[in-house]
Amino acid sequence: MARTALLVLLPLIAAVALSRRRRLAAIIGMGLFSLVLSAVYLFSHAPDVAITEAAIGAALVTFIYVLAIRKTGRLVVLCDEVPGLLQREGESLVGLEHEILSGFAHHLGLDLVVRFLPRQKIEGALLQGEGDIGAGGIVEPRDDERLLSTPEHLATALFHVSRTDAEGSLSFRRREEERGGYFSDVVEAVRAGKEVAYTLDLARFVALSRLNLSDYTVTRLAGPHSYVFLLAADREMLHRQLVSYLDRLRTGEELARMIQRYFP
Repeated sequence: MARTALLVLLPLIAAVALSRRRRLAAIIGMGLFSLVLSAVYLFSHAPDVAITEAAIGAALVTFIYVLAIRKTGRLVVLCDEVPGLLQREGESLVGLEHEILSGFAHHLGLDLVVRFLPRQKIEGALLQGEGDIGAGGIVEPRDDERLLSTPEHLATALFHVSRTDAEGSLSFRRREEERGGYFSDVVEAVRAGKEVAYTLDLARFVALSRLNLSDYTVTRLAGPHSYVFLLAADREMLHRQLVSYLDRLRTGEELARMIQRYFP
């Protein structure tokens, strides 16, 4: 009876394993299938075959598959922290772009991995293959054939924030130091009243405007601007998949609902 029950269970486990979108879940299902199959062999009085199936099918093959997907089973996003778009909230990550990319990773059956970098370093890291997608308040980048950008998922604006020195001229003394910094470095510099010059997108500017900017000159730059995601040119297939996913969100008005949640 036990063998019959296990034989009935086998196709159910196989169906569950084959229907999993996440690769790790599918591999675990395959390992469980091999383990149950070894029990069937044991009840069929074939202990040598059962041991072989458990050792190779359930253990060794599963281990090899897990090693194989350690890198290919992840979608690595490189970003700077931006309020409303992609930011830490306790132990979690929240924001419009995080929700979009989490859904996209799930759509591909991948695990989302977010790595924080200063905004100015994201393009170089993508070109070096350190991540798959650049995010975190990226405004249409300059023309660069080595990079691909998606259509806009949210409109924005650009603001130049600066503080003049005693003679009334803009101070750029810290510009080289600031190029490699995080947005949190911008906040700390303004909180300390330092003489700086920054060009910020709307989400960052709104967060910064909660501080006292009375000593700073704020200028809105001309032209329409929008947020995009960035990929290296050699990731053309992933780019097409992301563009298609964004189009699907727009068509079903799900993107509009997401935007309303974070930017009511």
